[in-house]
Amino acid sequence: MKALLLISIYLFCNFGFSQESWGYLPIEITDNSHGAIYTIDENIVHVVSDSGIFYKTEDGGETWTSFESGVSVYFLDLVFDGIEKGYAVGKEGKILKTSNAGQSWSELTSGTSEALISIAINAASSIWAVGNNGTILHSTDNGNSWTLNNSVTSEALNSVKFKDENIGYIAGNNGVLFYTENGGANWEQLIIPNAYDLFSISITDNYVYLLNGYTDNDYFSRSASQLLKTGNNTDWTVYYIDDAIGSLGNADLFFRDDNTGFSLNSAAMLCDCCNVWIVKTSNGGENWDFSLNEETNAANCHANDTSYAEIIFPTENIGYALIGRFILKTPYDTASIEDFNTNRAFTIYPNPSTNGKFNLKINSTNTEELLLEIVDITGKIIFSENDLKENNSISLPNISEGIYFVRLMKDEKMVATKKLIKG
Repeated sequence: MKALLLISIYLFCNFGFSQESWGYLPIEITDNSHGAIYTIDENIVHVVSDSGIFYKTEDGGETWTSFESGVSVYFLDLVFDGIEKGYAVGKEGKILKTSNAGQSWSELTSGTSEALISIAINAASSIWAVGNNGTILHSTDNGNSWTLNNSVTSEALNSVKFKDENIGYIAGNNGVLFYTENGGANWEQLIIPNAYDLFSISITDNYVYLLNGYTDNDYFSRSASQLLKTGNNTDWTVYYIDDAIGSLGNADLFFRDDNTGFSLNSAAMLCDCCNVWIVKTSNGGENWDFSLNEETNAANCHANDTSYAEIIFPTENIGYALIGRFILKTPYDTASIEDFNTNRAFTIYPNPSTNGKFNLKINSTNTEELLLEIVDITGKIIFSENDLKENNSISLPNISEGIYFVRLMKDEKMVATKKLIKG
C-alpha cells in the first residue's frame, strides 16, 4: 500500500474565503467516504453515495429527493447520457443504471468482480468503464451487455474521459496513460515525464490535464501534488500545485477552459485542524491561488475521512464539489443583513434537542423579514415559520432521531444555517 501524501501538521487553524463564494448545501449524506456527483445543468444535480443511495436536486441543491438502490458498496463514478439515462460504477464490478432520470436504479451484469473506478460515454449507446487490474469494459447497447478487455495493462485504471466520439484517454497507476483517436477501437500508450499514479483527466479545446501523485486502490484514496499538461500527447509540462499553495493531497481536477481550472482536497490534521481546500488557476496551471481555504477544528470538520473528492462545473460560473458527506456550491451567497454576523446569526439550544423541542435565539432585533426553515438530510423542508421574534420556542415532536438543518432565510437567500440533532 502506497503512503498517501496527506500527513501534515498545521499549527494554526482559521477560516477564510477568496475569489469564489463557496457554501455548503443543506444536505448531509450518511456514511459516505467516496461517491460521485454529476450535473445535468446548473440546477439538476445527481449524487451517488457509498451506501448505494442516490440523491437528486432540481433546484440547485436547496431540496433533494433520494432513492435506495439496495446495492451497498463503495461507488466511485457517475455519468448521464442526456437527462433520462445514467450509470454509476463501484466496487465488486457493480454497475447501476437509471432510465427515468434517477427515480429508480437497477443493477446491470458487468461480467467482472473488479472494482470499477471511472465511467464515460463517447457516443450514443457507447459506454466505457475502467478499474482495478487493467479492467476495461465497453458496451454498445446502453449497458445491456459488456465486452471485457484486461489485456492492455495490469495496472489499476483510475480515469476514462472522451473529448468527443473518437478521442479519449485512460489514466492509471505507475504512469500508465492510453490514447484513442478511433473511439476505442485501438488504444495507444503514451509516454509521460514520470511513473507516478495518474488520475482525474480534464480535457479542454486544446489541452489535456491530469493529476499526478499516489493512489490507494484498496481504499480509493487520492493524493496529487503535480499537474501534467499536454497539447499534443508528446510534450508535457509539469506544474507543482503544492509549491503554489502550500498544501498536499489534491484529489480531483476540473478545467472549464484552456486557462481556468480548479482542484480540491480535504484532510483532517494531527493538530486538531481540519482543512478543505479548493484552488484555482487562471493561466493553464502555471499559478494557483485559493478559491476556498477552510481551516477549522475537528469538532467543526467538513473534511472527508479519505482523500476522495470530486468537483464539477456545469456552467462557466456555477460549480459543485462532493466531499464525503457534504456538498459545496459556488456561488452560494448568504443574504446581506447589516447587523448579522453569519457565524453568530442565531443560537439553538439544547442541541441535541429534547423530544424535538428546542429554543432559537436570533441575534438581531430586525426579524420581520426572516423565514425559519428546518430541512432533513435530503434537503426536504419539514418545518417553516415566518412569525419570528428574538427568542423562539420550536417544537417538532413527530420527526425521527437524526440530523437536521436549521436555516434563516431572507429574500429567498440563506442568512445562516446550523446543524440540529434530535436525540
